Amino acid sequence: MEVLFINFNYIDMLNQYLTNIFIYKTNLYNLLFNVKGEGSSLLKNELIKDIEEFNRFYIKFSLLIKKIGGFPILNLDEVKKISSIKEISSKDYTLIDSINILTSDLKIINSMNNKVGEYALKNFNFKSINLILEFNNYLENRLYNLINNN
Repeated sequence: MEVLFINFNYIDMLNQYLTNIFIYKTNLYNLLFNVKGEGSSLLKNELIKDIEEFNRFYIKFSLLIKKIGGFPILNLDEVKKISSIKEISSKDYTLIDSINILTSDLKIINSMNNKVGEYALKNFNFKSINLILEFNNYLENRLYNLINNN
């Protein structure tokens, strides 16, 4: 596997991004098992799809970090320390609470996606750009659906 050496600030940025995705995935599982009430079964179906998509992108971003000469942060203590998204507690959540949590966290991830994309674009890192654009499309659609369909 060819390794491209990129500025370590970019690797740090990608690792923070990766930790946000990790915590978001954890929150998705938490909500999947703990959302209650009217409309929760529809949301649970969406959460299962989100988990699959976020796992897919998590693996792709981890491999990107390795390809450009870094190491994905996988240590749970480090993940929690670096992530700007915080884990939610295990408890019952209403549909509205769940949507608010998901929307708030997705906005953070989407904002960071834009920053990572800007860096990649300025530095002509086309492998990153394609992945970031693919994820951006997913994030934008997911945010739109959360805000407008619930």
